[in-house]
Amino acid sequence: MQREDASKAQKKNLVGLVSPHVLSASEADPVSPAVMDLQACDMLEIRYDWFEKGMWPELSARVRKIAPDSQQIGTVRFARDGGTFPDDAAVERPALWKTIFDAPEVPEWMDLERDCLHDYGALAELATPRGTRIIVSEHNFVRIPTLLELKKFAQDAQRVKAAGLKIAAMSNGPLDCQRLYQFASKNAKNFEMFAAFGMGVSGKPSRIWSLHEGANLTYGSIESCAAPGQLDVLTMRKALDAFDGFHSEDDISAFLNKFD
Repeated sequence: MQREDASKAQKKNLVGLVSPHVLSASEADPVSPAVMDLQACDMLEIRYDWFEKGMWPELSARVRKIAPDSQQIGTVRFARDGGTFPDDAAVERPALWKTIFDAPEVPEWMDLERDCLHDYGALAELATPRGTRIIVSEHNFVRIPTLLELKKFAQDAQRVKAAGLKIAAMSNGPLDCQRLYQFASKNAKNFEMFAAFGMGVSGKPSRIWSLHEGANLTYGSIESCAAPGQLDVLTMRKALDAFDGFHSEDDISAFLNKFD
């Protein structure tokens, strides 16, 4: 009962993804639908890999001007993890991080993939003096890892002293996400920001129910979806507003079916 009460009291952060079109539309029209989507979010993920590299230093300031009260997560996502930054250009990324952190405005958080922990020190060296913390993330587009694999992931993130952890993994059945819930229940308390949800159709309810199990971070789309099974931020906001009325994944599924 104590854990359930704590999960209800904990702030639940909805993250929206900022694309070039969303940013330009918001700057062009302060009452555009894109602005409404941005205002529905608690945090905004700047997907640097979606923008031209020359624009990277200015992006945090531009997003801050539109949404001054939202924390930012900076992400340069490789193609292998569902992004557009070329996998074979990995050696270029640290220098590009530097252009971000040399700018007057920087994100409060930066996302680093687990398989790039060899770059954690270089990123931390740039991020720490600016007060930026690091989320270590993993994306599995095939399956949800075993509990042993998830335990190792948490240990890796704690070893480098990451302040956040994110796992998004493909759900292939209605019970798949139970492992993610067990993982969140045991490990979320060790991180300031924590996300653990399933992708795909059967993973949709987990984007909400994971917050009941200890996570405090979930993601939604603004305009087009960036991951399988991702929900738009306005639907996610409605679900979060109704959160205390959900007592199971089935309750969430029934709620989400209203918007299909």
